[in-house]
Amino acid sequence: MAEVKTESKITAPKLLAFIGMLYTLALGITYFYAAAALPLYILWGIICILIAFLIFVSLELIDFGPLKIPYYWWIILIFGIVLILFAYFFIGNYFPGILLCLAALIDLIMQKKPYKASKIMVLVGIGFSIYECFVLFLSGSAIAIVNGVFGLILLILLIIVLFELVDLKVIDYSWWFLLLVGFVIFTWVSPFAFGFPVVGNGGTLLLIGFLMMLLAL
Repeated sequence: MAEVKTESKITAPKLLAFIGMLYTLALGITYFYAAAALPLYILWGIICILIAFLIFVSLELIDFGPLKIPYYWWIILIFGIVLILFAYFFIGNYFPGILLCLAALIDLIMQKKPYKASKIMVLVGIGFSIYECFVLFLSGSAIAIVNGVFGLILLILLIIVLFELVDLKVIDYSWWFLLLVGFVIFTWVSPFAFGFPVVGNGGTLLLIGFLMMLLAL
């Protein structure tokens, strides 16, 4: 019988891989729902659920006895690339694959340099969010453009405090400001960004960076 392991140390790459695993599981279920349009989606759904299961086993959150799968960054990267290809060639979401690729790359980077994983995640989230703001500028909607301008201003402030470019006195790189920016992007920018590839994820990435900051990762 499987037993829950409590002594495993939380690391940023494994946390990100766990979140990516949950999104992969959800993607597999989405493929099953789409099987009415194309029965082949059942196969893609099975593959996604299998990938999610393999990742879950490799994280060693539960003791599966003799069933052991080593956790290597390059294995997670391969899973991420496979999911991105699924999203590109078939119906699906790029986000699970993006999360797994980020988990692998952050793991690789941290093996070479002692960078703060939460800051790497925030930088990636800023990049995605800026992209989404410019998508809103091209939408032609006045409300969307205003949301994009407001979001871009907050992102610029976040960059300033992240790299300590200017002493803003009243604002610093803290959990509450990161949470504020992530929440605004998540609710006012990302949901309105559509029509372009890989949009709608900036706010989520910033909030994951916020979670990592709280966990001191």
